[in-house]
Amino acid sequence: MFDNSLLTAPIKWLLDPQSRTFLLYWLSSFLFVLTWAALSWQQRVPFLRQLIKKSYWWNTSTRQDYLLVIINSVLFTLAGVTWLVFSIGIANSSFEFMELLLAPRIFTEQSPVLLFSLFTIVLILLDDLSRYGLHRLLHYRALWRIHQLHHSATTLTPISFMRVHPIEKLLYQGRSAFVYGGCTGVFFFLVGEHPQAWLIFGIAGGSLIFNLLGANLRHSMIPISYGRLEKIFISPMQHQLHHSDRYGRKNFGSIFSFWDLIFNSWATTDKPEPLPKKEKSLIDQLLLKQLD
Repeated sequence: MFDNSLLTAPIKWLLDPQSRTFLLYWLSSFLFVLTWAALSWQQRVPFLRQLIKKSYWWNTSTRQDYLLVIINSVLFTLAGVTWLVFSIGIANSSFEFMELLLAPRIFTEQSPVLLFSLFTIVLILLDDLSRYGLHRLLHYRALWRIHQLHHSATTLTPISFMRVHPIEKLLYQGRSAFVYGGCTGVFFFLVGEHPQAWLIFGIAGGSLIFNLLGANLRHSMIPISYGRLEKIFISPMQHQLHHSDRYGRKNFGSIFSFWDLIFNSWATTDKPEPLPKKEKSLIDQLLLKQLD
């Protein structure tokens, strides 16, 4: 029987509240930009004008983005069940490892609110730290051939977030399975209940807040800075700097910038830096050829 999920796979990223590119998050990002522009309209309105230009959304770089969205959506829809099984396997393995160290259910008498709050905080921090670590590794040696596809974008749009090589997507999904599976197994061992992070309208609370506050603008040409908060949270401006040639080995963080401060990779500036200008062959990048 034909699997209809293959037909919806190319647009699932627009309809899934767990995805950064959910339509509601696009709307919130647009409102965020309007508010930012209104604070200094004369200086910032040119950044808004580019959003209504066809050339911004349709050029060699963005066409590569769209094609990669389709390729990865189809490939990883087929592998969805496999990742779920893998995550469960990691959870079971972490549970069995804990059995070698401690007695089970030692925190069953603690407040459920406290326990689930701690689980959420630990999960967010470990998830973000693991993202930082993997992202930084992808900038070195052979792994750069995988990640160079993401950095070859000459135009940044919110779709560029998904401009990744299938192998890179595979690595990030493996990372996610280890973090979520591991935390779930440990929590279940210590508490005896299946953990659940904070939910708002059925969406993980941390993810909802992060995305509503303009996460999509990191891959855009809108240089929004968080000012002093940039030592805690990665701003759109900081991630755009990361895509420039000058600051390509700075600002590896995803949510929190204090990892960059701790590991000496934090940077910020008062003005945008230019993106790469040379278009590169998508086929060559998918084949992991070393490019200039």
